[in-house]
Amino acid sequence: MLKKNVKKLLALGLAAGMVLGMTACGGEKAAEDTTAAQTEAAEDGKKVMNIGSMGYFAAETMDPANGWDAWYMMYDGTTETLFKLDENITPTENLAVSCESDDYINWTVTLRDDVTFQNGEKMTAEAVKKCFERTYEVNDRAKGQIAIDTLEADGQKLIFHLQHESVNLLNDLCDPLWSVYDSENSNYTDTLYCTGPYIIREFEPYVETVVEKYEGYWGGEPKLDEVHLITISDTEAITMALQNGEIDMGVAMATSTVPVFENDENFVVDAVTTTRANRLYYNMDRELMSDPVIRQAIEMCLDRDGIAAGIYNNMATPCWAIYPDMLPYGGTEGLTLSVDKYDPEGAAALLAADGWKDSDGDGILDKDGKALELKGITFASRKELGQVLELLQSELAAIGVKLNVEVLESTNDVVAAGDYDLDCETGVQAPTGNAQYFINLMLVTGGSSNSSHYSNPELDTLAAELEKTVDTDKRTELVRQMVQMTLDDHAMTVFNHQKMINIYSKNVVNYHTHPSEYYLLDVNTDLVR
Repeated sequence: MLKKNVKKLLALGLAAGMVLGMTACGGEKAAEDTTAAQTEAAEDGKKVMNIGSMGYFAAETMDPANGWDAWYMMYDGTTETLFKLDENITPTENLAVSCESDDYINWTVTLRDDVTFQNGEKMTAEAVKKCFERTYEVNDRAKGQIAIDTLEADGQKLIFHLQHESVNLLNDLCDPLWSVYDSENSNYTDTLYCTGPYIIREFEPYVETVVEKYEGYWGGEPKLDEVHLITISDTEAITMALQNGEIDMGVAMATSTVPVFENDENFVVDAVTTTRANRLYYNMDRELMSDPVIRQAIEMCLDRDGIAAGIYNNMATPCWAIYPDMLPYGGTEGLTLSVDKYDPEGAAALLAADGWKDSDGDGILDKDGKALELKGITFASRKELGQVLELLQSELAAIGVKLNVEVLESTNDVVAAGDYDLDCETGVQAPTGNAQYFINLMLVTGGSSNSSHYSNPELDTLAAELEKTVDTDKRTELVRQMVQMTLDDHAMTVFNHQKMINIYSKNVVNYHTHPSEYYLLDVNTDLVR
């Protein structure tokens, strides 16, 4: 039954994609307009590259301190951080050349002496201090990531005085949130001066960002003159744009596009395992979702193996815990799993034991006059997530649970309003290699992205201890204890870890998908026609 449901959803998804491809032509129009501009630029001797994505160029503003906008600006080569992650997710020198501490509270970071902002002003410790102080004031996520007491500037030395010990400052400073920009001379509306190889020339939120090379870049001359980063509306449109040469690269491509390009010698399918997790969040402020029995029943109705194979085309690894096996604190070894298999029959029995039954014969379970009817949401740009919810809808219906599914352009407003029961989302869990990142963000009480409103005081205590723990083995032990608590509480469901898939023309050179998902366009990215 499950395999038929998966195939049915795939067929429905393809049909819907074809309809969207004919009606939602905004992305195609942008690609066509940009191709025309590219042709004109080529005639002027410029080297222009077009990159398309359905959801990866989603900056709301030109302000790196706003929300997650710095992530998107790092993709387009505008922003940089003091340290940068290598292929092993290890911090390396970038805008800074060293970082030292004797007590893990006071850290001295020495900056490069040859870096200028994109307005020609020198990057000094004082400028970075003002930038970080502004980011800390504007973005709540910053406060949850690095507990800064004060910052001190001395020439090219930036000194962090933290509120308590933190052994992962270098990792944290690799997060795009800590991008370096000229906070005194940027107005974040039409001027933004960072340190990257490319500077924003045009910006239209959710439509297109145009960047041009910064001639004074400290790392050498960028290979490209101009890059257009275009938001394309759906899978069919971005596939056609790539095939037709309207774009040179598709970023974060849907898994269903891989068979189209994998045997075509004109394209490179660059798929890399990252810490990206696809997961369900439960809104515990809602009466039904506050019941852990209901959350566990939902978990039992997810066929992780079938979803990874049928919906994700084997470009995802099923998960029964939280973190992927590739991480030292990942996998399921040593954990006690209350849900370790696809078991809808067991879910039905669990609900029955909890007093749920179909008392009026309408096919929906009820208890104390309350029907077991839920609202599930997700966003459109990751079409697999919608397919997962539709499959879950079918599985839950078979045991008497009604799940209403809404696929939105953005879930932000609905989540902020709390008008949902479960949310099917995706996100990276340890992009800097630091497990603390995900824990503080999603699981700690009051975490800036803890939209489930989950709270476990014991977990909060361990999270605070983790931040001050130096010993690697002890850190791993603490993380796994918190993972166990999360599983026991059925706080969220991570159903698989997905590969990052970028597909590009063979004319694109000096590029490789990075396992952190942070980096896209850099000084070496080139286009040879």
